[in-house]
Amino acid sequence: MNKTAVLLVAAALCGASLAQDANKTPAVANGKTVTITGTIKNFEEFKAAVVPGTTYIQLVPMSATGSFQTFYGNDGQVSYYSSLPKLPIPTNAAFSFHVSNLPPGRYFIGAQKLKSATYGRIPNGFLINEQRVFIVVVNADDKSPHTIDAGDLIVWTH
Repeated sequence: MNKTAVLLVAAALCGASLAQDANKTPAVANGKTVTITGTIKNFEEFKAAVVPGTTYIQLVPMSATGSFQTFYGNDGQVSYYSSLPKLPIPTNAAFSFHVSNLPPGRYFIGAQKLKSATYGRIPNGFLINEQRVFIVVVNADDKSPHTIDAGDLIVWTH
C-alpha cells in the first residue's frame, strides 16, 4: 500500500473513531499486571519521523466500538488522550510496556508527536499488524501477571 493510501485510510479510521467519553478510566478492582512486548518492523523508516525528546509510544484506551479521544496540545498538535504509560522511542526495534493495575478493556499502541519530511509535523500513528491496528485486550478473568507478545508491528502514520 503506498503512503498516500495509508494516510487516507488512517485518516478515515481516525475520523470515524472519535468519541467524547471513550477514555473514561474504568474501576481498577480487577486491574491486571500486564507486559506487552514487540518489535517495530519498519524501525529504520520510523526513526526518520522521530522528534528527539518529543516522540513517544503509548498505550491508549479505546471503547468496545473502537472509539478513542484526542486533544490539541499546547503546541497545536493533535494527540491521543491517555494517562497510561508511555515509552521513549527505543534505541533498537524492540519495545516493552510493563503496566500494573491495567483495567480490563481494549487498548492500542499509539506513536505520538511525529514529523514527516514531506508533510512536516504529523500528529500520531498506530502500531499495526497485517494492516490492522494491533489491539491489546485485557479481560477481567485474565491471569495476572500476563504477558502479551505483539510480534512484529509497523508504525503506520497519518
